Amino acid sequence: MEGLAAVASASPARSLALSASPAELTWIAALCDAGDDAPRHLQQLQAVLQQGGTFNDAQEWYPFEVIERGASQLRLGHEREFAICVLLWLQALAQGRASILDPSLHLDDRAMDIEALPDALRDAVLDAFTAAGY
Repeated sequence: MEGLAAVASASPARSLALSASPAELTWIAALCDAGDDAPRHLQQLQAVLQQGGTFNDAQEWYPFEVIERGASQLRLGHEREFAICVLLWLQALAQGRASILDPSLHLDDRAMDIEALPDALRDAVLDAFTAAGY
Protein backbone atom coordinates (compact mmCIF):
# COMPACT_ATOMS: atom_id res chain seq x y z
CA MET A 1 0.00 0.00 0.00
CA GLU A 2 2.46 2.57 -1.17
CA GLY A 3 -0.04 5.11 -2.48
CA LEU A 4 0.65 7.94 -4.87
CA ALA A 5 3.96 8.91 -3.32
CA ALA A 6 5.66 5.74 -4.51
CA VAL A 7 3.99 5.61 -7.92
CA ALA A 8 6.13 6.79 -10.80
CA SER A 9 5.48 10.41 -11.64
CA ALA A 10 4.21 9.45 -15.10
CA SER A 11 1.43 7.19 -13.75
CA PRO A 12 -2.11 8.19 -14.71
CA ALA A 13 -3.29 8.08 -11.07
CA ARG A 14 -0.55 10.36 -9.81
CA SER A 15 -0.88 12.73 -12.75
CA LEU A 16 -4.64 12.95 -12.28
CA ALA A 17 -4.48 13.55 -8.54
CA LEU A 18 -1.90 16.28 -8.97
CA SER A 19 -3.64 17.95 -11.92
CA ALA A 20 -6.65 19.31 -10.04
CA SER A 21 -7.61 22.75 -11.31
CA PRO A 22 -8.27 25.69 -8.99
CA ALA A 23 -12.01 25.32 -9.71
CA GLU A 24 -11.93 21.61 -8.83
CA LEU A 25 -10.06 22.28 -5.60
CA THR A 26 -12.52 25.03 -4.70
CA TRP A 27 -15.43 22.66 -5.30
CA ILE A 28 -13.82 19.96 -3.13
CA ALA A 29 -13.07 22.47 -0.35
CA ALA A 30 -16.73 23.52 -0.31
CA LEU A 31 -17.76 19.98 0.73
CA CYS A 32 -17.03 20.93 4.34
CA ASP A 33 -19.69 21.28 7.02
CA ALA A 34 -21.71 24.49 6.97
CA GLY A 35 -19.82 27.06 8.98
CA ASP A 36 -16.55 25.18 8.62
CA ASP A 37 -13.55 26.88 7.05
CA ALA A 38 -13.71 26.17 3.28
CA PRO A 39 -10.82 28.60 2.57
CA ARG A 40 -8.62 26.67 5.02
CA HIS A 41 -9.58 23.38 3.34
CA LEU A 42 -8.68 24.94 -0.02
CA GLN A 43 -5.33 26.16 1.27
CA GLN A 44 -4.50 22.70 2.61
CA LEU A 45 -5.66 20.97 -0.59
CA GLN A 46 -3.27 23.21 -2.51
CA ALA A 47 -0.51 22.33 -0.03
CA VAL A 48 -1.12 18.59 -0.48
CA LEU A 49 -0.71 18.99 -4.24
CA GLN A 50 2.47 21.03 -3.73
CA GLN A 51 3.71 18.20 -1.49
CA GLY A 52 3.32 15.76 -4.38
CA GLY A 53 0.05 14.31 -3.10
CA THR A 54 1.35 13.38 0.33
CA PHE A 55 -0.03 14.55 3.66
CA ASN A 56 1.86 15.94 6.61
CA ASP A 57 0.88 15.43 10.24
CA ALA A 58 -0.85 18.82 10.47
CA GLN A 59 -3.24 17.92 7.64
CA GLU A 60 -5.47 15.64 9.73
CA TRP A 61 -8.78 17.53 9.48
CA TYR A 62 -7.88 20.11 6.86
CA PRO A 63 -8.17 18.92 4.06
CA PHE A 64 -8.84 15.24 4.88
CA GLU A 65 -12.49 15.85 5.83
CA VAL A 66 -13.42 17.15 2.38
CA ILE A 67 -11.30 14.57 0.56
CA GLU A 68 -13.11 11.80 2.40
CA ARG A 69 -16.48 13.38 1.60
CA GLY A 70 -15.57 13.83 -2.05
CA ALA A 71 -14.52 10.18 -2.26
CA SER A 72 -17.75 8.97 -0.69
CA GLN A 73 -20.15 9.81 -3.53
CA LEU A 74 -20.02 10.69 -7.21
CA ARG A 75 -21.90 13.88 -8.02
CA LEU A 76 -23.04 14.43 -11.60
CA GLY A 77 -20.75 16.85 -13.40
CA HIS A 78 -17.98 16.38 -10.84
CA GLU A 79 -16.45 13.13 -12.00
CA ARG A 80 -12.88 14.45 -11.90
CA GLU A 81 -13.35 15.77 -8.38
CA PHE A 82 -14.60 12.34 -7.26
CA ALA A 83 -11.62 10.59 -8.85
CA ILE A 84 -9.16 13.12 -7.42
CA CYS A 85 -10.64 12.67 -3.95
CA VAL A 86 -10.51 8.88 -4.18
CA LEU A 87 -6.86 9.00 -5.27
CA LEU A 88 -5.87 11.43 -2.51
CA TRP A 89 -7.89 9.42 0.03
CA LEU A 90 -6.02 6.24 -0.93
CA GLN A 91 -2.74 8.13 -0.54
CA ALA A 92 -3.75 9.27 2.94
CA LEU A 93 -4.62 5.68 3.88
CA ALA A 94 -1.25 4.50 2.56
CA GLN A 95 0.35 7.01 4.91
CA GLY A 96 -1.54 5.49 7.86
CA ARG A 97 -4.43 7.94 8.07
CA ALA A 98 -7.58 6.54 9.72
CA SER A 99 -10.83 6.87 7.79
CA ILE A 100 -14.50 6.36 8.49
CA LEU A 101 -14.61 4.62 5.09
CA ASP A 102 -13.37 1.04 4.83
CA PRO A 103 -11.34 0.85 1.61
CA SER A 104 -12.24 -2.76 0.83
CA LEU A 105 -15.94 -2.10 1.32
CA HIS A 106 -15.70 1.28 -0.37
CA LEU A 107 -14.54 -0.27 -3.63
CA ASP A 108 -17.65 -2.47 -3.61
CA ASP A 109 -19.97 0.29 -2.35
CA ARG A 110 -18.83 2.74 -5.02
CA ALA A 111 -18.55 0.19 -7.84
CA MET A 112 -21.43 1.71 -9.81
CA ASP A 113 -20.01 5.23 -9.40
CA ILE A 114 -16.56 4.07 -10.47
CA GLU A 115 -17.99 2.19 -13.45
CA ALA A 116 -19.89 5.34 -14.51
CA LEU A 117 -16.68 7.38 -14.74
CA PRO A 118 -15.14 8.21 -18.10
CA ASP A 119 -12.64 5.49 -19.07
CA ALA A 120 -9.46 7.34 -18.09
CA LEU A 121 -10.82 8.30 -14.67
CA ARG A 122 -12.23 4.83 -14.05
CA ASP A 123 -8.95 3.18 -14.99
CA ALA A 124 -6.92 5.52 -12.77
CA VAL A 125 -9.17 4.85 -9.78
CA LEU A 126 -9.21 1.08 -10.29
CA ASP A 127 -5.44 1.01 -10.83
CA ALA A 128 -4.94 2.95 -7.59
CA PHE A 129 -7.16 0.54 -5.62
CA THR A 130 -5.24 -2.39 -7.12
CA ALA A 131 -1.85 -0.80 -6.40
CA ALA A 132 -2.98 -0.19 -2.81
CA GLY A 133 -3.87 -3.86 -2.44
CA TYR A 134 -7.66 -3.61 -2.37
